[in-house]
Amino acid sequence: MAFTPASVTRLWDTWEVRLLVLLSLTLQIILSLFGNCRKYVSSLYITILVWLSYLTADWAATFALSKLSNAQVDQDNRNPFWVIWAPLLLLHLGAPDSITAYSWEDNQLWMRHLFGIVVQTSVAIYVVFMSWKHSWFSIMSIPALVVGFMKYGERVMVLMSVSQDKSGKILPVGYRFGGPGGSNLDNNNTQEDGNSLRVLSIAHEYLKEFIDSSMQFYDLRYNDFTGYHYLNVDEIKLFWDAIEVEMGLMFDLLHTKAAIKFRMEGFVLRCISFTCTVTVLIGLICRFFLMRVEREKWKEVDAVITVVLLVGALALEICAVVASYLFSDWAMLWILQQNWGEQRILQLREKIPWLFRPKRYKCRKVGQFDLLDFILKGFEPHQRVRGRIFWALLKIDRFKGLFNKYVHEPAYIDRSLLQYPILYSSRLLSNPDQDPGMSDGINVMRSAQDISKYMNYFPFPGQIVELHIATEILCCLSHDDASSSSSSWEENRNMCRTLSRYMMYLLITRSSLLPVGLWGDNHLEKLIKEFQPQIRRARNVMEACIILEAIKRDQLGTGQIVAHFKKIANKELRWEALKMVWVTMLCDAASKGETNEHLGQLSQGGEFLTFLWFFLPQSKMLEPEF
Repeated sequence: MAFTPASVTRLWDTWEVRLLVLLSLTLQIILSLFGNCRKYVSSLYITILVWLSYLTADWAATFALSKLSNAQVDQDNRNPFWVIWAPLLLLHLGAPDSITAYSWEDNQLWMRHLFGIVVQTSVAIYVVFMSWKHSWFSIMSIPALVVGFMKYGERVMVLMSVSQDKSGKILPVGYRFGGPGGSNLDNNNTQEDGNSLRVLSIAHEYLKEFIDSSMQFYDLRYNDFTGYHYLNVDEIKLFWDAIEVEMGLMFDLLHTKAAIKFRMEGFVLRCISFTCTVTVLIGLICRFFLMRVEREKWKEVDAVITVVLLVGALALEICAVVASYLFSDWAMLWILQQNWGEQRILQLREKIPWLFRPKRYKCRKVGQFDLLDFILKGFEPHQRVRGRIFWALLKIDRFKGLFNKYVHEPAYIDRSLLQYPILYSSRLLSNPDQDPGMSDGINVMRSAQDISKYMNYFPFPGQIVELHIATEILCCLSHDDASSSSSSWEENRNMCRTLSRYMMYLLITRSSLLPVGLWGDNHLEKLIKEFQPQIRRARNVMEACIILEAIKRDQLGTGQIVAHFKKIANKELRWEALKMVWVTMLCDAASKGETNEHLGQLSQGGEFLTFLWFFLPQSKMLEPEF
């Protein structure tokens, strides 16, 4: 007995191929519009939309091609438009310029796509051959087939080059002596020039150095950057901006067709594909309006779908050209490479200033997780909503941070408070036996280093937890210092709390970025079981901190850390030293992170710890003298 009515089956058989073809085009539009948004936006909706579209796009095009090939068996029901649909589906398998790989690991699957281009091209040729009737449609299928094969082949070439590149040869734009644009960029007339073209130039040079020296072997003691753009320490803000731009350029290389678009072969392929697509579209329109006798034999819906496919392909091509060659950092780098580039850019800057601002990652927005506040407010079994959030935090690794944002709002890093501490930490990590040159803050460094003897008894996750609790206690019990006229210590205190909660956020939701070994979900539950009985009667975090200070007084870890910092009468020194402890821990964690994990963060809106992973080895490009 059939469960599906015959009318529904006939309706599906009639519309199946048409719906699959339109679905494939719709997915290409979604990927073109939102595929590149992941570089700067960390949004649940965009993440899910792009992820589902990426997974479904290849399936839809492949399934539609298989249905077209099966339909060729039925001589009576062959559709004259299918001979053009098949090559256009091959074009869809080539993916839009904005996303060739969803994750960094997808580049390693280039062999699978190489096999796919052989199989799917054979299927498309089979459909064209079986539909060949020496008609106009058969002839127009040739340029359409050329476009589809080139687009799919372009994707395979990009994936293969990314996965096999070991020394930065993948960069599509080279640089002249002194970097793109030469030495003139170092002496621009305005500060705005220095914050745009020079930043982009430095980022491009550093990117090749980073790929060459750190991508395969990341060790701060041995990685040696050699380049033309050495900066003074006073230019650390410029250096910070350059690293953010560099991360964006790295994303383009790993996830888009930037590696080939700005090469000569990329320009040639773009011109050929654009010309062929326009030829097929114009030919179809002319045929449709001129051949009225044949038009009566066509199904109007199929003619409309064919026009939609061709117009969609042409529109996506135009959008890709505009986005790639007019509004991208790579286009600006290509112009700077030309002899006439600098002068022309400086002229255009005055007319279109917004076009020449390099795109930067927004790495200063960091997640926050306060363990004590979560236990007091977020872990109540009788509260179903919060119970679901807790369960999600424990069970769903991929979306932990997305659920966590409903409990703790993200914070922003004030980079002016962290620039020099990060630089000092990077010098210590690169050469532990060398004095980092902190002559003005020797007491801060000495006090920060004294904390290590209280931390060495714990594994890295334990160090984060102990220092996090100690920081909360110190922050909550420092209200008696509010009478001070200076505000710098308050800024450092707030920064300490931000860094503390950020490290806990990483430990709970991004543990793969940290050197924590086998950190499982049950560890959070263990922490809750450890602290909940102790602070059960607390009404807020302040009371919880008072209770914990009394319980852990003189105990190893939290108690000793709190006692050590309370002995420091100078508030400026106290909070500067604690900030240095957190920065050192952050830098140490970044230097020991896995390459794959940090590169994966580039497609999730960026992460501050990943920024440090880029920053640390390249800090050698700053002049060592302070």
